[in-house]
Amino acid sequence: MSEQTPSSVAVVTNAFAVPDHGFRGLDVTSQNSKRKCYTVLYNEFVLVTALVVLPGERSIRHTHETGELNITFNDPTRPRIRWNPPGQPHAGSEEARPSDLDDRVRGLIAGVGQSDPNLKEILEELLQREVDISARFEDMIRPQPGLSVAIDCLFPPFKTTIDDPAYPEKKTIVGQWYD
Repeated sequence: MSEQTPSSVAVVTNAFAVPDHGFRGLDVTSQNSKRKCYTVLYNEFVLVTALVVLPGERSIRHTHETGELNITFNDPTRPRIRWNPPGQPHAGSEEARPSDLDDRVRGLIAGVGQSDPNLKEILEELLQREVDISARFEDMIRPQPGLSVAIDCLFPPFKTTIDDPAYPEKKTIVGQWYD
């Protein structure tokens, strides 16, 4: 019989017994950003972090050099899986979406309205329907308030840059991020 290595053996443990755990967001005093995080797996190929998010807590806006795979469980039956591409800011305070497309569409509708007021009315109604549908969709996928667990998977070089207005200063961390 061959000897088993630690990576080939299933392990179940008490979360408080995980040797590498701490908090994120302790440096942010103006908001409730303290989040408990655990290092689940860390080797040369992947860094897996589990975060426990209590109701009312917010994350810190940050980016990852090689991207991040995020799996969030707001309840046991609806995991949300998201890929945050390399360098894309995510989490923390939401930035306002650019309204350039909306402005261009409204400008085109106004131009059409000069020659055909009926078509302008129809196009404005269609645009409003799209806006309403988008808002409903956002409401449906928005996490419900309550306890959630997030699993983050990072890839080498495990570089995270924190860039959030609530954070004291912009900083880059290589490896696990604890405040």
